[in-house]
Amino acid sequence: MQLLESSAWVSQRRNKAWYSLASKSAKYYPPQLIQELEQLGIKDTGYKQVGTLIVKDDEKRLNNILEIVRKRKKTAPEIGDIHWLNTTETQEKFPLVADGYFSLYVSGGARVHGEKLRQALLTACGKNGVTFLTGEACFIDDIISVNGEQIQADKIVLTAGAWFTDLVKPLGIQGQVKPQKAQIATLKIDDETGEWPVIMPPGSHYMVPFEEGGVLSVGTTHEDDAGFNTDVTPGGIHQIFTDTFTIAPSLAQSKLLKVEVGFRPVAPNFLPVFGELPHHPGIYTANGLGSSGLTTGPFIGKELAKHILGEPLDVNLEDFPVSSIIQY
Repeated sequence: MQLLESSAWVSQRRNKAWYSLASKSAKYYPPQLIQELEQLGIKDTGYKQVGTLIVKDDEKRLNNILEIVRKRKKTAPEIGDIHWLNTTETQEKFPLVADGYFSLYVSGGARVHGEKLRQALLTACGKNGVTFLTGEACFIDDIISVNGEQIQADKIVLTAGAWFTDLVKPLGIQGQVKPQKAQIATLKIDDETGEWPVIMPPGSHYMVPFEEGGVLSVGTTHEDDAGFNTDVTPGGIHQIFTDTFTIAPSLAQSKLLKVEVGFRPVAPNFLPVFGELPHHPGIYTANGLGSSGLTTGPFIGKELAKHILGEPLDVNLEDFPVSSIIQY
């Protein structure tokens, strides 16, 4: 589960290429991707527009974000309504928040359940004739081998995430994608949370309510030097709960359902990349999406497919060069 649209709209990152990509990615969801899935009879997409609540204890910082969002709404009307909420109104929108917090409510914000969306996309692929092979893939020269069986293909697309570096070694490529470890906790409370907005507290973490009432995901950590260590660590849990209990102290009495670990693929310049591998015609990749993967992933997939088919794109590929994640 992860924050979706407003992560781009309220971001203070100054990279114009990233914002353009993230904004177009957010816009792609409800009117196109979700509609296409529903037209295929796939209703459980994991997507729901519930709005986003940006919570701060500093009115000046919140005013800065308000100014940014208002400017961006001029070219992104899908942001929806923007409301400044005082401390009382903030607690009405998010009952668990501690005293002293102000907020902005952005109605266009949404949440997406990653696993449900993934399954919806796989189901859509199956309905369109895609054949699935499950196993370990590797390269033998420029040919893919799956479970020892070589597969000839005119076009190959590599979307191996944080494992990209290992996959391309047989091609003589030193991949520059690194894993960033993320730990995320799931909590159970007595309240019904299905209609709650996504919560963006101070800092880099978030709280996402599940559709199933009374369940929230909180997190996450951003661990750059942990490699592929899947251990749940005391330090990671301490960081998550320190941030969480500061804004919502009553969650200290909630039930801890689980803590999960994942790995974000991070590129050297912290920008997504996609396109054809240099010196390997017919082999394409998309990678480096980092923590914006659920927001930008579907749109990047669409753009990469259009690129492979020779169709005009809605982004400039030169802004997201594959050359930045490879060395020979």
